[in-house]
Amino acid sequence: MMKQGDRITKARVATLALVFVAVIASLAFDLGLGTPSSFGLGQFFLLCPLGGIEALLASKALVPVTLISLAVVFAFALLFGRAWCAWGCPAPRIRGFFKREPKAESVHDAATAPATAQRTCSAAREAKGLTASIRHLARDRRTWALGVVLVATLIAGIPLFCLVCPIGLTFGTVGSLWHLIVDKQVTLSAIVFPAALAIELVLYRKWCMNLCPVAGLLNVFGQFARLFRPRVDASTCLQASEGRPCTVCASVCAERINLHAADAAVQLGECTRCGECVKHCPSSSIRIAAKPSDPVMRDEA
Repeated sequence: MMKQGDRITKARVATLALVFVAVIASLAFDLGLGTPSSFGLGQFFLLCPLGGIEALLASKALVPVTLISLAVVFAFALLFGRAWCAWGCPAPRIRGFFKREPKAESVHDAATAPATAQRTCSAAREAKGLTASIRHLARDRRTWALGVVLVATLIAGIPLFCLVCPIGLTFGTVGSLWHLIVDKQVTLSAIVFPAALAIELVLYRKWCMNLCPVAGLLNVFGQFARLFRPRVDASTCLQASEGRPCTVCASVCAERINLHAADAAVQLGECTRCGECVKHCPSSSIRIAAKPSDPVMRDEA
């Protein structure tokens, strides 16, 4: 039987492929579906949450259709946190293609942790309160990048980040290449868009971890999203049950979330539901639980 981690990987690849197929089909057959930055039918669409906020700030007006679209997107973010970053955003795939994934940083050695911390996996605990979450967000550089983007947009009167957003640049590149190949339309965007994308994601490999304001915005909602978070079975976890140092889950996580850390529940606000920790756990002790009370995992207070 296929393991949960492998199923999640295949589902993520299929989801992103469907997104690209939808975009290309929209271009080829003029379906008007748009891109993931603004995807939908007619007046009602799903849009990038940051792009929607920027549009409202730039126009200094409350547009009902945009507000409704934002409400729908925010509802999904409250349920699934930063799942978009692993399931819909093309940036990780682009970095992976060019082998520019961020190098693993040092993770706190479990051997130096107190014995009581080794006997329980703190990832199974609930969040320690709003104050801890706020402190965590305040230390995140992406939160500050988000604030700078919003203030600059309000002052300039145009959605500034949309001009350099990797998501928009990716699908802008697809559109430019499509028109170049199919319609024989030579535009400057066919050169500018890929070049800007390469600078952001290939040359600066830590864009998503350090500067992405979309991730900064979704991190805020992620602190409240409890569905489909990794849960650890402390009875089989090498560190929790045997006290053996193990940092595999943190080293394979794109966000470097340490499921054994004292503040793991707060760190999980950044979880993208990618399933890599599930896939690589040496003792198969981690699963993505549908809800915090999922009986598959034994939570310990």
